[in-house]
Amino acid sequence: MYKYLRYFILLAVFPACLSFADVLKIRADAPQEYIVKKGDTLWDISALYLNTPWKWPQLWGMNPQIENPHLIYPGDLLALIYNEKGEPRLVVKSEASEHKTVIKLSPNKRIKHKRYEAIATLPLNVITPYLNYERTLFENEYMNSPLVIGGDTNTKNKIEGDVIYASGELEDGHLYGVYRKTRAYKTGGFFSTEYAQEMTLTGTARVVDVENPELDYPAKLKVLSNRSEVRAGDRLISLLTDQSLPATFTLSLPEQDISARILTSSSGHSQFSKLEVVVIDAGSKQGLKAGHVLGIFRQGPDILMDDEAPQYVEDAGRFSKLFATLNPFSDYQMPYEAIGSMVVFKTYNDLSYALITDTQRALKLGDKVMLPE
Repeated sequence: MYKYLRYFILLAVFPACLSFADVLKIRADAPQEYIVKKGDTLWDISALYLNTPWKWPQLWGMNPQIENPHLIYPGDLLALIYNEKGEPRLVVKSEASEHKTVIKLSPNKRIKHKRYEAIATLPLNVITPYLNYERTLFENEYMNSPLVIGGDTNTKNKIEGDVIYASGELEDGHLYGVYRKTRAYKTGGFFSTEYAQEMTLTGTARVVDVENPELDYPAKLKVLSNRSEVRAGDRLISLLTDQSLPATFTLSLPEQDISARILTSSSGHSQFSKLEVVVIDAGSKQGLKAGHVLGIFRQGPDILMDDEAPQYVEDAGRFSKLFATLNPFSDYQMPYEAIGSMVVFKTYNDLSYALITDTQRALKLGDKVMLPE
């Protein structure tokens, strides 16, 4: 009888434990109220209340039946409250009761501040150029894209209204972005010979006439707009194939494991920190999408035994270093430690742009990117 009673108690307590484990953990120094300021982001505000800012939708209690339930505006007064289930929620003050700690939540009509736009998920001044003007192509895509070869006059720089000529497959009447290569970086690991080309938008052009193989005529385009001068050697990419991404998107974790590396940084430096834009070698093929939060990890330095004493490889004797170089197996396999986090904001098939949102130490190229802890 006592055995069955014990099983009954376990069955009763187990779901309660699961429910408790699912409750968000609020930071001890989280404010009870916060006034949203112009320039705030969802990530910034979430980080005030959570050590896991990507759980913002759960803290806000997003309701899919309400249009844009997560939009908040400068001037909104946010209050931390607890619902009937004891779950923490961050709500606009008008939705909270000033008399009760436990509140029953129900949808209310929001009054929008017409002078302001809703705050963005990430700082727009950092990511907007990459959303609107940057493009990345693999080497084969870059070499196969149509090439600007010149114009109807011998001026090197072309601007709005000018005619340019191009070689390659173009659709009649189609709108194209004119891109220029800014840098190349290696992808696919240490032994890979494959490179990706990062490109920036110089202008837009529309096809007036396609190539005429019989007369060996190139395609003819008219420059419609330009951010900088269009030049021979620039590449043409259909604007319909590029991404137009919103400034506000839902933070979430990828649904499958991710194993990637940081390939390059926007500054071009080998070491960098918070608010740096980086490129990682995983994209939509690996299940990534805008709003996915990833952790950044680094393996501890290799340790070997030198004269029966543990030493870091760089501190070991010359013979021990030589042996460690020849021996593919180190004495200890050091674990990976979390050193930062990032949010993906633009994806390609096998590459993604991400913004570094938190760091515990200086990051560097080659750091590993996985699901956060």
